[in-house]
Amino acid sequence: MIKKSVLLSALLVLMLMATASAQLDFGLKGIGGKLGYIMPDGNIDNAIGLGAVADLGTFKMISLAAYLDYWGKNYSETSYWDFTWSVISIAAIGKYYFPMEGSLKPYAGAGLGFDISSWKSEYKGPPTAYGFDINSEASDSSFDLALHILGGASYALSPTLDGFAEAKYTTGHVDYFGIYVGVIYKLK
Repeated sequence: MIKKSVLLSALLVLMLMATASAQLDFGLKGIGGKLGYIMPDGNIDNAIGLGAVADLGTFKMISLAAYLDYWGKNYSETSYWDFTWSVISIAAIGKYYFPMEGSLKPYAGAGLGFDISSWKSEYKGPPTAYGFDINSEASDSSFDLALHILGGASYALSPTLDGFAEAKYTTGHVDYFGIYVGVIYKLK
């Protein structure tokens, strides 16, 4: 009885794998870069961000992409304190492309990733009123799970190059909204 159930289970798994492989097209399909305008929540000023994108193929109607984003900001909150923020975000994003005729392809997507954020503050003012020095530097970093929600559109610029524009909201240690433009070079 156990042998029959194991054999039946193995046969079912093989049938599911054959069905999935007919709708599965994974591999490195394209690679590109992007530039973004980042608007963090809280008291951090807006920043310019950079990123890399990899098109990893499709499963049924969902396109899978890998994202690597970076942004940082230096600013002074008062005349005596300087702050530095930076965030590196690594994510896997699933995108659904809405069916349309022509070269313009709108999409919506979401994914999970990790945000590595760090900050540093530095006091550059005079000693305190009592003549004691205060802690002049502090810093911290965190590694957090991040949720990414995005929408945008891609446009075929040539047979091997797609341009895209997208808006993405990321929740991690530092939540932020970004507007990006970029290009992807098609490898396959």
